[in-house]
Amino acid sequence: MNKVYSWRLFNLLLILFFIMVSNATATPYIKTDSSEAVKSLLGEAKSYHEASQFEQAAALLERALRIVPRDPVIWHNLAGVRLAQNDWKRAANLAQKSNALAGIRKNYKMLRIRNWMVITLACEGMGNFNCAREARNRAQAIARTLKR
Repeated sequence: MNKVYSWRLFNLLLILFFIMVSNATATPYIKTDSSEAVKSLLGEAKSYHEASQFEQAAALLERALRIVPRDPVIWHNLAGVRLAQNDWKRAANLAQKSNALAGIRKNYKMLRIRNWMVITLACEGMGNFNCAREARNRAQAIARTLKR
């Protein structure tokens, strides 16, 4: 294992540690408060995601976004689906959109960390290690504020 890979792995493990310490869920989906229709779509999308039927999951998440287009959690979940499809650029863009909608509100800190982790993995998938390092640094910076 080379030094660069070891350092990346250490940083991702550090981020995951902060997430576990703050009782974040380990599932790829984050729950959202919304209407019954949206909850139903999210439940179906989660089932499709777990069955590795990513296009179907994405279609349901996109339908949910037509109902609540400013919900950063749904944008994050769609980014996770695109990441699972190795659609690196779309995953990173969707995670950035989620972060933009989440803003700096305290109740979205964990979501922003998860988005930066998606961006980190997407950048690594594209071979853009400067982008990955910057995204990892941003995730770590937010994680450091969790205890405050």
